[in-house]
Amino acid sequence: MSHQATDRPSGRTQSLADAALLVVALIWGSTFVMVKQAIEAYPVFPFLAIRFGIGGLALAVLCVATRARVTWHTVRSGGLLGLLLFGGYAFQTVGLQWTSASKAGFITGLSVAMVPILAAILVRTAPSRAAIIGVALAAFGLGLLTLENSMAINVGDLIVLGCAVCFALHVVGVSAFTLASPPISLAMVQIIVVAILSALVGLAHPTAWPIPAPSTWMAAVFTGILATAGAIGIQTAAQRHTTPTHAALILTAEPVFAAVFGVLLAGESLGPRATAGGIIILQGMLASEIPWEERSAQIVSRFLAPQYVLIPAFLLIALAEPAARFEALLWSLGMAVISLLLPLGFMWRKFKRGGITDWHISSRQERLQPSIIFTSLLAVGLPIVLLLVFDGPRVLLAAFVGAALLVGFNLGVTTTWKISQHVSAISATATFATALAGVVAAPALLLVPVVAWARVKVGAHTPLQTLAGGASGALITLATLFLFRLV
Repeated sequence: MSHQATDRPSGRTQSLADAALLVVALIWGSTFVMVKQAIEAYPVFPFLAIRFGIGGLALAVLCVATRARVTWHTVRSGGLLGLLLFGGYAFQTVGLQWTSASKAGFITGLSVAMVPILAAILVRTAPSRAAIIGVALAAFGLGLLTLENSMAINVGDLIVLGCAVCFALHVVGVSAFTLASPPISLAMVQIIVVAILSALVGLAHPTAWPIPAPSTWMAAVFTGILATAGAIGIQTAAQRHTTPTHAALILTAEPVFAAVFGVLLAGESLGPRATAGGIIILQGMLASEIPWEERSAQIVSRFLAPQYVLIPAFLLIALAEPAARFEALLWSLGMAVISLLLPLGFMWRKFKRGGITDWHISSRQERLQPSIIFTSLLAVGLPIVLLLVFDGPRVLLAAFVGAALLVGFNLGVTTTWKISQHVSAISATATFATALAGVVAAPALLLVPVVAWARVKVGAHTPLQTLAGGASGALITLATLFLFRLV
């Protein structure tokens, strides 16, 4: 493989390619339950032979209809890709005999982390910084989504690791070869190779192939046309317009879709840890899609401001009181009016009259204006008084006590230094949400580095000021939670 590629194609074609790959992940994830049920009732390699045989036949008809050329380069490239694709299925199938399905799923998913390294070596495609962040998030999310308690390494894990290497090489190879061959022809050749190799392995087994049941035929036809011919054909065409790393990252959505369809179609359960893992995978994809430039920083800084993030936080607090949820909701909405709408109205008038230069009060001197200090203390102090006098929800009281401590700390620091109150508020909110809802809310903590990056990018704070803001928000919130014995 010696194709020279750019770091990240852009434009409308790139967006269409990303959408197409997401459709591929959706197709593979939606057919996971059907494939699982099929191979429980029929031998794996004979089923693969039938499935890929049907897919290869469908693409062969399409090649004839569209007069797609099949050159020796296509045969050689497709043959290598087919060998890698078959190797992935074979290693995974054999390895599953000695390891759990959850560990196999995680190790297979690690191919997304291998792709950037292999792409840099084989096709000289260096991943962007955003793609690296996305890959790291996706790998972490895969661990939460698929791993169980056991982390011991056995021979099955090492065999499945060969599966991950094959799938990673396949993604890199598709990007390297697809520019020189028609996507339909290239997809057809690799699918036919998988069908032939699967048939050979199946025939090598001493047990004769059983006659497929109607349900097996239905699964083979459906997955052969949609999840094999259609999905691999779309993948091959889409990777002409994107990098291997970006393609691999988008395809990590497959286990997320598989988990969702498992819940919808097979009645499987999805725990908090798995839910958090799926969210983090999607956040990794989003991280790779965002153009990390000043315009994006301005949007993040503006719309992930504390006054907006606190609104869903109030609703979460209401949900944390299951015994009196409706009453807690009323309290949350009432406190939101006092602690958010009144200060926002005051700040708006101050901004319009020139009392502050920007909506977030970035200037240290402006933060120390008596009217600003009074409004900040009133926004957290008045709700505490009302909650104590009228015996409001304890969780809501803890939230406002933590907010009051944080406001006091930030004002004290502001007299001599500038700290990122923006980041401290986001950090406090995310920490409180995670403590209340558990691991399912843990992805909210990812907002902290994103907002910190945005504030530094727009020139509002230095990295040290955002770090201090994030640390103070988390530590003061944790101290408050321990004080109220909520953790």
